[in-house]
Amino acid sequence: CEPTEARGISWPQTQRGMMVERPCPKGTRGTASYLCVVLTGMWNPKGPDLSNCTSHWVNQLAQKIRSGENAASLANELAKHTKGPVFAGDVSSSVRLMEQLVDILDAQLQELRPSEKDSAGRSYNKLQKREKTCRAYLKAVVDTVDNLLRPEALESWKDMNSSEQAHAATMLLDTLEEGAFVLADNLVEPSRVSMPTENIVLDVAVLSTEGQVQDLRFPQAGKGGNWIQLSARTMKQNSRNGLAKLVFIIYKSLGRFLSTENATIKLGSDLAGQNSTIAVNSHVIAASINKESSRVYLTDPVHFTLEHIDPDNYFNANCSFWNYSERTMMGYWSTQGCKLVDTNKTHTTCACSHLTNFAILMARREIVVDGVHELLLTVITWVGIVISLVCLAICIFTFCFFRGLQSDRNTIHKNLCINLFIAEFCGLHFHLSLSLQIACPVFAGLLHFFFLAAFAWMCLEGVQLYLMLVEVFESEYSRKKYYYVAGYLFPATVVGVSAAIDYKSYGTEKACWLHVDNYFIWSFIGPVTFIILVRTL
Repeated sequence: CEPTEARGISWPQTQRGMMVERPCPKGTRGTASYLCVVLTGMWNPKGPDLSNCTSHWVNQLAQKIRSGENAASLANELAKHTKGPVFAGDVSSSVRLMEQLVDILDAQLQELRPSEKDSAGRSYNKLQKREKTCRAYLKAVVDTVDNLLRPEALESWKDMNSSEQAHAATMLLDTLEEGAFVLADNLVEPSRVSMPTENIVLDVAVLSTEGQVQDLRFPQAGKGGNWIQLSARTMKQNSRNGLAKLVFIIYKSLGRFLSTENATIKLGSDLAGQNSTIAVNSHVIAASINKESSRVYLTDPVHFTLEHIDPDNYFNANCSFWNYSERTMMGYWSTQGCKLVDTNKTHTTCACSHLTNFAILMARREIVVDGVHELLLTVITWVGIVISLVCLAICIFTFCFFRGLQSDRNTIHKNLCINLFIAEFCGLHFHLSLSLQIACPVFAGLLHFFFLAAFAWMCLEGVQLYLMLVEVFESEYSRKKYYYVAGYLFPATVVGVSAAIDYKSYGTEKACWLHVDNYFIWSFIGPVTFIILVRTL
């Protein structure tokens, strides 16, 4: 492998199959490694391994934890450190530090436990102080997780190998849930605490199950595409002492680091024999009740809907959960106890008989088009359209300037050719406007109108042929004005109503045409089907 520079480190020339080690970047401690792949003689495409590179503040904070300083203050300090540049070792170390902080917090809360000697007022003050401490601690931990999942920090995750990524991500899931339940155990009154950030949303709810109970949905005011709902029956069945303690979390970027290597998913028949890769194509949404997750069987399944991160290049949705061991903090994706309720291009709805960390796993199949084939298809398309335009232009010239051909029927032919000519001419140019936010929807609207008009004039030709058949002598008066009204008013009405209902469905990322994933395409298919039926009758 040739000498190179990657992740701020200079890597020397290295023999195939050898792993070279170098000191970590400036400001960190430890050693980084980079593999020269034996088969290709190239550096590992995944990049160097910086999982042992940690910032100096990690050791300083670890010493403070060992000395038993205030857990909430240390958690706040951790949040401040992770707000700056972080390295791969900082990510895994931060998660381990959060795990240690939970234990310290629990020990420090014991000192605030009311005793029998305390008066009622003193006991209540201690309970309030416990809640305040837990709120401060959890807010700092949520901020830390948010920092670790921000776009600038995701590169540091990639500096770890897949096993270390999965281990750190699993510890993060488990530690944050544990910390959230510490707050749930110390809320003085039943209430709901929400801590939304850019990359994570956390809710802690302590609800009374006495009397009438409503279904619970998270997020509360969630108009977006990600939500989870528990039934009132589930909360009543799993309550303790008349209270249900629940934790809900949405992680926006964590799924990519939970390995799909050993995922147990169902592959559709269309994937048979195909080279496809499995990936997490949604946020991770977590729900737990009374510190139990997958161990609790739910009589009423929990329902959740997750939005697809990439709606275009994935298919075969699987409702999955992260099944991990609390001892090893390693796991795999499983579909056990989960079933698919509904799915479309952008969202998937699932029902599961247990609570845990859920996500949507989907298959990705790369369709590789050979460059020569792509060129041939492009040439054939362009040549075909140009030939068609030339022929249509000749027809239009003939119908317009040969006076002996002027009649109602040839008027229909002329307008049919004009509409097809304009539609195909727009088709030649629409690919140039894909990147233009305004031009693409305009071209889509024009194509919609002129193709509908072409079908309308085809229908009118059938009407004209029928009238010529039933009339013994051709009518002395012309029906042109009626044909013009029908041939252009009908498509104009359809396009106008469609645009008024949903103008945003004109133009897609791949083509200046109508959206097909939200049934808007039926504003074209429906009228065309009607025209074909009329002409058939």
